[in-house]
Amino acid sequence: MKKIYALLFFLFFSAVSHSQVILSLDDDAVYIDSIVKFTKNVKSDSIKSLNSFRLSKLFLMVQDVKKSKEYLEQANRLKTKFPFLNDASIFYNASSFVEKGDLEGFEKALLEANTKLKKYRCKEAYKLRAIILQNYGIMQQRKNNENEYMKLLVNEAIPIAKKSGDFELISALNKAVAIIFMNNNEREKAAEYLEQAQKYIENTSEKSPTLAESKMETYIINAENLVELKHFYDANEILEKAFSTLKKYPNSNLNDSYFYSEGIYFSKQNKHQQALQSFAKGIESAKKHENHVALNRLKFAEYEVLFKLKNYVRAKSNLEYLVENTPFMIDKKNYFKELSKFYNATKEYSKAYYYSNRYNIINDSLNDANLKNEIVELEARYKKAENEKKITLLQSQNEKAVLQVNNNRLNMLLFAVLSFLLFLTVLFLWIWNNYQKKLNFQKEVNHKQELSSLENQQKLSISNALIQGEEIERKRIARDLHDGLGSMLSGLKIHLNLADRENKEIGPNINAMLNDSIKELRNISQNLMPETLQKLGLEHALRDLCVSHSNSQTSVEFQYLIKKPNLPQHLEIMIYRIIQELLNNALKYAKASQILVSCSQNKDVFFITVEDNGIGFNVGYAEKREGMGLKNIKNRVAFLNGKLEIDSVPEKGTSTYIELKI
Repeated sequence: MKKIYALLFFLFFSAVSHSQVILSLDDDAVYIDSIVKFTKNVKSDSIKSLNSFRLSKLFLMVQDVKKSKEYLEQANRLKTKFPFLNDASIFYNASSFVEKGDLEGFEKALLEANTKLKKYRCKEAYKLRAIILQNYGIMQQRKNNENEYMKLLVNEAIPIAKKSGDFELISALNKAVAIIFMNNNEREKAAEYLEQAQKYIENTSEKSPTLAESKMETYIINAENLVELKHFYDANEILEKAFSTLKKYPNSNLNDSYFYSEGIYFSKQNKHQQALQSFAKGIESAKKHENHVALNRLKFAEYEVLFKLKNYVRAKSNLEYLVENTPFMIDKKNYFKELSKFYNATKEYSKAYYYSNRYNIINDSLNDANLKNEIVELEARYKKAENEKKITLLQSQNEKAVLQVNNNRLNMLLFAVLSFLLFLTVLFLWIWNNYQKKLNFQKEVNHKQELSSLENQQKLSISNALIQGEEIERKRIARDLHDGLGSMLSGLKIHLNLADRENKEIGPNINAMLNDSIKELRNISQNLMPETLQKLGLEHALRDLCVSHSNSQTSVEFQYLIKKPNLPQHLEIMIYRIIQELLNNALKYAKASQILVSCSQNKDVFFITVEDNGIGFNVGYAEKREGMGLKNIKNRVAFLNGKLEIDSVPEKGTSTYIELKI
């Protein structure tokens, strides 16, 4: 009975494991209990039925046969109203054929379930179909038809699994293809599918009770294949990934296969002592878990290293163990061949001949057995073909009787379809008419918006021209004042200094008045076009502006938070004028003791902040009045496609925030 349930587990979970050993890593009880609790409390019969089917498989995985059957019975009771669950149940109930030993019935159930589920386009249906095809392929593999198994995986199961979006399932199917290639010593092809398997399993986000085990198994198998290809660097990288997890689970039976892969990794590089240490750990783990398949692999791998090291005593012990504990003749045959090789190396030629002869006898008998099996199989196919002919004849008679009924149904269906098409045509025309009305209305709205946009652009263009004209005029006046009147005043000062020596009474007063005049001239010129802005850039010009506007009543603080400014001069002038206007307004109206000016930049957006602790003002009222100062600021901001926001609270101060597109 245990063998039957082991086969059931292997078949129903074949899409997530290639071994008949139940792999264990994490404790899956918490995960299973959460599904049990959810299933118990959910009100929907369809969800409860689907989860019960899943729980029947999960309890089979943890070898609780009683609970597996209980949930299977519950799922079957609840499925009756739901077509999808009725069709899916064919797969879930197929285990009854295996329990009775009817493997042919099991295969038919799998094919029927796959056919029934083809009409569904949901992810659950795709997932089930991929697993069903995997199970059917395994049944073909058991009949030595491995090519059919490969075709099912590559041409059907994997494409369908991709539609399900279940990365763990896609990974497992790629891994199954890789194992077939590995069994046939086509390592390069196996590497391609193992790479896909690893990619999908590492990108799996959906939790499942087999996810951790599947990931570790994929790493171990991939590492083993890479070692055989002598890609030692890549193999070591993957082994380290596996070890980083497995070291937390020293009692996991995944260590059985891990230490095998690690051992051959060292062995292929002639690091024999390290290889023997790994094989010893693996043998100890496999014995503890009673994993005879892994134990035999480890024993044979250890034998190969011992034979290379000429440790013939231990090598012979391993071979004798393998011969005694291997139930299959096909494997024993290979061990007899190795014993012949061993005794030849130790110069015990009579024993070498004896085991060579035993190898040949078994090899010949296996070939004869294969021939007999092929004959029996051909005979079975012939009988099956004859029976199918009889069944076909009966089916054709039944089909004639059904054909008339189907014709009547078809006529009714055509009438219904034509009526439905007529209804759809009328509905379409009505919808199209409404759509055209909405489209015309929207075109009219868009036209109005375009006109408004053009008007705004025209206004902005005029403002831009005024601003540029103003700046050109400022430059001209500043240049004329500095070069013309400034030079004349400076010359006059020189002449007055000479006259001062002759008339010492009126000289000081005239000099003081002249100095004040020159200073005032420089201030006017600086306001019109700051010299520091042209020579040293925006930061220095703004810093000088803030210093010059500070006085005993008001302190102006300046922050420039841009490391490497790279602005065209016309933008620097525009920014300078905006801040100059804001400062003038604050000093003129705010009655503030502190003013903060801050500049920063993020990619192509330039931020200006001016804050004061003055008396504030009514923003709405000011925008209605919109004096020249505020209008100039708005025009300059609009010219740079910027945003202006003013926040003012009476008696608490004013904050102005500006964003400029540069």
